[in-house]
Amino acid sequence: MNHYIQLKVRDRIRIYECLKRGLSVDEIAQETGRHKSTIYRELQRNGDEIGYFYPCEAHEQTKKRKARHGSKINRNPDLKDYVIEQILLGRAPVVIAGRWNKNHPNKRICAETIYQFAYHSKNVDLELWKHFPKAKKKRGLMRKKRKSGSAILHRISIHNRPLEIENREVFGHFEADLIFNKGSQSINTLTIVERKSRMVFLVKHNSKHSTPIIKSIEKQIGNAALSCTFDNGTEFSDHWKMRIPTYFCDPGSPWQKGSVENMNGLLRRDIPFELDSKLITQEYLDSVAYRINNTPRKLLGYSTPMEVFLKNLKKEENYFRAYP
Repeated sequence: MNHYIQLKVRDRIRIYECLKRGLSVDEIAQETGRHKSTIYRELQRNGDEIGYFYPCEAHEQTKKRKARHGSKINRNPDLKDYVIEQILLGRAPVVIAGRWNKNHPNKRICAETIYQFAYHSKNVDLELWKHFPKAKKKRGLMRKKRKSGSAILHRISIHNRPLEIENREVFGHFEADLIFNKGSQSINTLTIVERKSRMVFLVKHNSKHSTPIIKSIEKQIGNAALSCTFDNGTEFSDHWKMRIPTYFCDPGSPWQKGSVENMNGLLRRDIPFELDSKLITQEYLDSVAYRINNTPRKLLGYSTPMEVFLKNLKKEENYFRAYP
């Protein structure tokens, strides 16, 4: 089903040009790809006895008319409660809007509406903007690869990873990494991400010795896992003990395992580097993973990682950790 998308300035410019050419409402609708009722309403609302306003004037009139009637969010108490609740949970406006639209296809909103609501002077005391996720950092220029090779034995390059893994077509392919915090270069958080669902598993370790790290990965992803990808840290040197294919990024290029790298950036909201590593408990990591895995994602069609994971997981392959 096609959903209504509000007219923008460029749409109104096309309508104005069509009118100058003497086209009818039906012809304008065909020319612009809009329904004729949309064109008719536009001409009625943004015109007078002389004719249709200039495009920019028509656009300004529309904005003023919306301002008089108040925000779409303010006009719908259920929507307002939902938006405020989701913002306080730390979810991004694009995700909040996407999830609402999925469940209310006839009462759609956009992320910009949520931003305007949060930053509006009438809502300034709520300080909703403080709960928005930080904007993504630009990746920028990639660092030049190190000339030295990896000392890890039996490694297979990520360039030999099958296309089905690259395209996320098949469920069961994982990536793993460690993140560290202030206070220790040994205590770490093991991050494991399933590429298709973006499901994340977090495990605290008091050392980065390879044997316990690899055993922990196997325990989390289970026998049904199809592969796992790492960077060239020595903590993964025992990878050959795993019963699945393993792949490694080029030396100095950890960004090649993008799923887990993106997840690590997301995790820094809840596990900032300044947080003392000794204060991080497994219970806290479980709660962080639970929240992330149950947060709708735009790239998953506004489903949650948990929903996608369970949908792809066979019932008898109950190999993921139970959350509290």
